[in-house]
Amino acid sequence: MAVQEREIAALIKAGIFQSQAEAVDEALRVLFATRPQLRLEAAIQLFKDAEVTLGRAAEIAGLTRWEFEALLADRGIERVVACDAPKHLERQAESLHHKA
Repeated sequence: MAVQEREIAALIKAGIFQSQAEAVDEALRVLFATRPQLRLEAAIQLFKDAEVTLGRAAEIAGLTRWEFEALLADRGIERVVACDAPKHLERQAESLHHKA
């Protein structure tokens, strides 16, 4: 067992944490609080891997959507905008036309 695993186990046994997951969550919270650039890098990578939306990535990074978009542009990271299928858009336009 690695030293860190033994230390976490000791903290759980001492009643500091209830589980390994709780200890890891606390460790990450402290890490990101002291090194916010790491949270930003994680958000960018999650977005690049399509694990999160642009809005969620911005939230993770602690930025507005527009700030995050500008950051992506500064780094040369392309943003793909999903578009509804053309037939769906045609139906929406027709529906709006009939309501008018």
